[in-house]
Amino acid sequence: MQHDENPSEELFARLCTSKYFGGFVYQNPKFTQGSEAEAGDVVVWVRDWLVIFEVIWRSPTAGPKTKRFVKRIGEKRDQLLTDFNIYANSEMAISMTNEQGEATEYDHDQFNERTTRGVVLVDAPGIVDRLHYDTVRLTVEAPHPIAVMTRSDFETLLSEADTVADLGLYLGDRHRFLQEMLYEDPGPFLQLGDQFEQELVGHYKLFDNTFNMASWRESANKGFWYRYQVERSADIARRDRENKGSELLDGLISAIRTHNRPDSLTIQPAWELALFTRRERAALNATIQNKYDRLMATGREQQFAIMNFHTRCWDVFYLYQGVDREFFRAEAQRMADRKMWIECALNDFQLSVFCFAIRYSSLGLGDIDEVVMTVSDAHKWPTITCEQLEEAQQYFAGMTSKKPIVEFP
Repeated sequence: MQHDENPSEELFARLCTSKYFGGFVYQNPKFTQGSEAEAGDVVVWVRDWLVIFEVIWRSPTAGPKTKRFVKRIGEKRDQLLTDFNIYANSEMAISMTNEQGEATEYDHDQFNERTTRGVVLVDAPGIVDRLHYDTVRLTVEAPHPIAVMTRSDFETLLSEADTVADLGLYLGDRHRFLQEMLYEDPGPFLQLGDQFEQELVGHYKLFDNTFNMASWRESANKGFWYRYQVERSADIARRDRENKGSELLDGLISAIRTHNRPDSLTIQPAWELALFTRRERAALNATIQNKYDRLMATGREQQFAIMNFHTRCWDVFYLYQGVDREFFRAEAQRMADRKMWIECALNDFQLSVFCFAIRYSSLGLGDIDEVVMTVSDAHKWPTITCEQLEEAQQYFAGMTSKKPIVEFP
């Protein structure tokens, strides 16, 4: 795809960056096939999660005629199908630069049919027009989930799905919902620009991140956003308070990208945290806060480990207060190794252990002086000695269960 002047693309890229996707937003990725072309207008990429946006813009002064504009929406959908094939092609080198200026190349080993999504993002004021039935049908029948929505609808969606995993999960569930409901009652899904996406989001959240087919069929006016805001108001307020605290994890993700060696590629370690949903981050933040309170009360370093169910790796969190940077960094590596020793010895673990280490100011004010990330890989530890296992068991237990994370516990 050759690049056309589109002032919405830069605005949209900034919107994604402001919604906790920072460091993972790429505008106009490039590949060469005869000549240089683009693989999407805006791309959000975190490990195997890949969300490709094709942005279509109409000037407010363009006038009321919309038939040609609606046709272009179908063309953008077709472009997404081409984009999918480009990212799936392991021989295609795709260069990408994020909003922070960090250049990388798309890793085709991360491409996953099940976690690839596409969005035709329509930036046009007011009600655009009714979409052609075949435009929506072909979208629903695409090999990967594709959604067509206005920018205002997308902003509503981001208020409820502000991590890459939350966004990807919603788009996948939305796609499966439309696959069943479009043929039964296509009317509601053809109107673009009347905040219909808001009703879909309201329905999805009202039923705890699922689409309830029976409830949808029984509703005449599809006024689910209002119902969600009223019936779940107390739950929403409590959830939002918990989620607000989880922004600590957003800060850790950013810190990993900036506080380590300037010559180190930090995208993959940052993925490990960026894959968590918002509610997972909230639960994780509660544990970190508990450990921080214990650190402040006792002055003793704290650590804990959780299984990352997105990657199947273990994530260790190590909290330390003091000024000894050399000890702190060495101990961060040692914590990753200790967890690796116990998992290899007791559970035949074969992947990686990441340690996210936080050094707090010695002043006791809660200020973070340093964040580092270390990693221990299973293949480097073919044999675990009795001494290593005994040391590890002083800090960690073996594999533990994890309580399910729900939207409204």
